[in-house]
Amino acid sequence: MKDFVDLWDGYSIEFCKKLEYQCGGDWNKLDETEQEIAALWKLVVDIYNGGFVQFFCNWGFECYWYAMRGIQRIGDNKLLELLHNTYTSVFDKFREDERLTYYSDIPQYLTEEDEKILRDTDIEFWENEGEILCKMAYEFYCDSLKKAAK
Repeated sequence: MKDFVDLWDGYSIEFCKKLEYQCGGDWNKLDETEQEIAALWKLVVDIYNGGFVQFFCNWGFECYWYAMRGIQRIGDNKLLELLHNTYTSVFDKFREDERLTYYSDIPQYLTEEDEKILRDTDIEFWENEGEILCKMAYEFYCDSLKKAAK
């Protein structure tokens, strides 16, 4: 049986390297497909490491948006709904919050309910949705589109 988490990691990290080293971190220098792949790599790595809060606080709304576009494009509707609902319930209220200087300021203002929602989302991702996402993303971007980082 293939380990799609490892396959996805090995494939998609090349797009993150392109973003950082060739594009100087400028998402606009990637095409839409490359944006999605790089954002999905960041999503997977950060959620597996520290949860959805780590992903969002590290990379912000722009990366979240590209990841969600990619999840929608590959047809992972269950994960799309899970992450959208979590974003709407937890992070959307901080969009215009004047207390924040950086996304990394958000955790200090999370409520117990926010933390429960994030914990439940993380558990669902770790136990079920992460592997499904990696399989669907790898099959779509690598196998079907045959997209390569250049």
